[in-house]
Amino acid sequence: MSNDTSPTMRPYARHLLICENGDCAPPEAAALLQQQFLELARERGLTKLANPQRIKCTLTDCLGVCSGGPILAVYPDGIWYHHVDAAALARIITEHLIGGRPVEELIFHRLTTEPVEAPHGEVATTDEGAATPAPTAAERETRGTLPESTPQAREQRKAAREKRVTKGLLIVNTGNGKGKTTAALGVITRAWGRDMRIGGIQFFKHENANYGELRALKRMGVTLTPMGDGFTWTSRDMDETQARALHGWEVAKEHIASGDYDIFVLDEFTYVMHFGWLDAAEVVAWLRANKPPMLHLIITGRDAPPVLIEAADLVTEMREIKHPYRDQGIRAQKGVEF
Repeated sequence: MSNDTSPTMRPYARHLLICENGDCAPPEAAALLQQQFLELARERGLTKLANPQRIKCTLTDCLGVCSGGPILAVYPDGIWYHHVDAAALARIITEHLIGGRPVEELIFHRLTTEPVEAPHGEVATTDEGAATPAPTAAERETRGTLPESTPQAREQRKAAREKRVTKGLLIVNTGNGKGKTTAALGVITRAWGRDMRIGGIQFFKHENANYGELRALKRMGVTLTPMGDGFTWTSRDMDETQARALHGWEVAKEHIASGDYDIFVLDEFTYVMHFGWLDAAEVVAWLRANKPPMLHLIITGRDAPPVLIEAADLVTEMREIKHPYRDQGIRAQKGVEF
């Protein structure tokens, strides 16, 4: 740049900041929101240079909230939204950025001329002069926002941000409800979007299975290998079913210890331990000794043994509340269950 040329600023009417720090929501959720915003904004002409309402959207480090994520802040409006998903983002764009009416039920903070923490029943006044009833502590807690919380919670969040600890997680999806494998597939999709190395073994699904998820993963270049002979309740030879499952564990150990993966899934693996075919304590001991420190290992299935739950970093229990087959006689449907 020559000395007589001054830099020029590309005009923007607003700037959206999406927190990708990861303390209150996965960083991948922030990246997905940014991508969704760009797609929606292009459709509405909000990214065109000639548009006086042109909007910029960037990812940023911690916005100092650490709860209720994903968090999206709109400047210069000074409005902070929480729990922003695709539907909420569409409303923010349509109602706030285009229509000029902030989506009140999604706002947890805005720049004010009065203290935000107004007493119950009083009114917090915004910079624009609009009066908005301040939410009660109970309302904020229901929304999961309480960004200030307690001094102890603030110190804990501060320490977590400063430590920046990362590790390969042992994740267990268990319980009687549907969604255990589905949740693992969601992580696979997220990791694939981050160019991570992914693999896995399905211990009971038939080796010739061709379910929708396997078709999709094949197109993505991800190998999730079925090694069984079908579900145990349809097995004609339980000795063969057991032998296949134990062989699957030997193959899995080779993959896990290889260092070739960032994410590895052991789908339906809890049953191998629950049936007593493998000793859960021995499995946990092997993982502690051989799992690479940064490998994220996901184990799914009902009846996860207590020793596995104790060793895991993240355990989610799917609890069945309603089921279409049980309640309505609706069988498994293509694209939903398989």
